[in-house]
Amino acid sequence: MIDDLRAIAIFAELVRQGSFRRTAKVLALSPSVVSYHVTQLEKRLGVALIYRSTRKISLSHEGETLYCHAEEMLAAAQQGLGKISALSRDPSGRLTITLPSALTRARLTSRIAEFSRLHPGIELRILYSDRTHDLISEGIDLAIRAGDLPDSTLKSCRIGQVERRLVCSPTYLANLPLPSHPQDLTSWEWIRLAMLPQRRTLTGPNDERVTVEYASRLSVDNVEAMTQFCLQGLGLATPPMHLVEKALNSNELVEVLPAWQVEAIPIYALWPDNKAPHSNTRRLLDFLRE
Repeated sequence: MIDDLRAIAIFAELVRQGSFRRTAKVLALSPSVVSYHVTQLEKRLGVALIYRSTRKISLSHEGETLYCHAEEMLAAAQQGLGKISALSRDPSGRLTITLPSALTRARLTSRIAEFSRLHPGIELRILYSDRTHDLISEGIDLAIRAGDLPDSTLKSCRIGQVERRLVCSPTYLANLPLPSHPQDLTSWEWIRLAMLPQRRTLTGPNDERVTVEYASRLSVDNVEAMTQFCLQGLGLATPPMHLVEKALNSNELVEVLPAWQVEAIPIYALWPDNKAPHSNTRRLLDFLRE
């Protein structure tokens, strides 16, 4: 079928130009290649499409019929290309994105809102979910994921990171001796995020790195819940800075061992390999990477 479409396009151009030589010049082909495609098309159809003479060509009845349909086909294709070209200038259509629920109030969400204001013709469908979606089977254009990525056939790039803080409530801290080193925290109550291992790596003065392993009797499945239970005084937590900044400023939470920083979580964008350079997916990705 693909070969037929190519041959039909060449045949239509031959009719418009009126000679093999002019057609070859317009299409940047040799006259023999033009002749080959037309001849093969005639063989597949089992009819003569053109009558050749030394100076000109003329159409058979079958050739006239095919030419009419070929013109319609090429006009429809040109119209489709024109619409796609217009979309690249004035973006429209639907764009489906998935993000972890922890990023609902993050700067990234603000950036997506800015993108939406810049491109009002694009319909955004945003899924805040901690489930790992299958982009291909679920028709998702772009996924934002936190943490190290498994091997995948998807395209990916790092677009940022989530800064975290080691915090607890003042009431919880008041019942314990002040720690001087991360290892002092192994016996403290921790509020565990179910999808993460029961350990945290902290970096301190002189770039010293310490991994603290802990036990936990409270496990939650999202960062918002972890932060809320931390505010209720049930233990230590390592929520994103954007979730606890206000609570730290109001002294509802306190930072434990402020000289030690919790390891940041990298943020990646993933998208199917077949997304065109001027697609809405690439347009959003470029915007987020600025």
